[in-house]
Amino acid sequence: MISVLLGLLVVTLTETSDIKGFDDTLLFDINWPGSISEELSIQNAENEHLILTTAYKEKYRCTLPNIQEVELSATDNYDGPSPLELISPLFSQSSCSYRLESYWTYEVCHGKHIRQYHEDREGKKVKVQEYNLGFWDKNYYETLVMESKAVEKESKNVPLSFKKIDGINLPYFELTMGNGTRCELNQNKPRQTKVVYVCYIHGKHEIFSFKEISTCLYEVIILSPLLCSHPKYKPQETGENEINCVPLDDNPKRPRNMMKMIQESKKLRRRSDIDHIRVEFHPLDLNEKEELPKVTEAPVDTSPVESFLAGKNCLNGGTGWWKYEFCYGKTVEQYHIEKDGSKTSINLGRFNKAKHLEWLELHPQKRPKPKGQRTQLSHLYSDGSVCDKTGKARQTEVKLKCLDNASNVNAVSLYLLEPRYCEYILGVESPLICDILARADENGLIENVDDDAIIEDEISTVNIIRS
Repeated sequence: MISVLLGLLVVTLTETSDIKGFDDTLLFDINWPGSISEELSIQNAENEHLILTTAYKEKYRCTLPNIQEVELSATDNYDGPSPLELISPLFSQSSCSYRLESYWTYEVCHGKHIRQYHEDREGKKVKVQEYNLGFWDKNYYETLVMESKAVEKESKNVPLSFKKIDGINLPYFELTMGNGTRCELNQNKPRQTKVVYVCYIHGKHEIFSFKEISTCLYEVIILSPLLCSHPKYKPQETGENEINCVPLDDNPKRPRNMMKMIQESKKLRRRSDIDHIRVEFHPLDLNEKEELPKVTEAPVDTSPVESFLAGKNCLNGGTGWWKYEFCYGKTVEQYHIEKDGSKTSINLGRFNKAKHLEWLELHPQKRPKPKGQRTQLSHLYSDGSVCDKTGKARQTEVKLKCLDNASNVNAVSLYLLEPRYCEYILGVESPLICDILARADENGLIENVDDDAIIEDEISTVNIIRS
């Protein structure tokens, strides 16, 4: 019934009112007060009303909240700096933000340039492959400030553009940085980037996302607290907007179908509660003295660690085009899933004990430190898919690092780097690793993992923090 009423409300609004469209992030709650009080009647005097009729010919008068007036009132009196002036400190502080992908590193130096690069290290020599994705014209800054001021005054009541980030529509301020490296795939036109600044009070001007939205045209989203002092760029409140519906004539307080649905829901809830109650009867010995139960420490659940060591809990990460999967003691995979569900996969290395030991002989600095001094372990995963650029098999050094200050003991942070062509470093940081360090031998290996002791039903889900 609620969904039907909301559907009617949406249709009526779009056809009869001046409100343009409906934002799916706005929340509504239908209230059935029975009658409208005098105070509520005064508040709703200028609001829009609808007469709704149910399938049983029950009629209700519903008052719609005036959301538009609430949004405008917060910015009417604002006479502070423009969005461009608010973010301008970034331009003078030589501030840069970085994002690491599997191959490329993205560098956003605010008010200067945007760069995409990859470093190849051969001994002490460093070869850099780079593209400039946009420059900032300093001479044009003052003109932009004056223009943004004028636009600010003329467009106080003009709705902003919004971008959906993590399911929430957020207002944003956008700058374009052009004159980048010319693009052969785009008629030799210079690359350019749309820099989207979004208010995030806890942000540190970090890059939320970086993507190529069309050929050699990029979009980067920056989370910055600087915009938050402007009321128009603050995230909208996500509180519920109340729609009051009162019966007309002698109709019931709530529609008949709604009351029926509520009653059925209560029955199902009670039945569910009864199903979870187990009653046990025990004979009572009146001569037996009551003994207090012994207090024992709760056993530590080691199943996540054991499952990880057995390769049963594989870890997944990656936020770009390529994702990657790490199964301890087995493989490191890089993959991409197409829209049709097909999967493209590249093997970055398989674990081979003999080759790991051989690698340690050639690189003794990779051996673990003595027990008690260890913070990480390094393992070699070799014999991956053949690399087109080198003609050799891909390989990955997996660095397992103890992260002992995480709030969630099962949290795992993954990152993948490619310091050389088709030679990777996979970082795995987690509190789970802290329990593993002391168990590893002088080669960083853990022997005799008892797979049979692991109960599948008790394996905890590992939460992945994408980095």
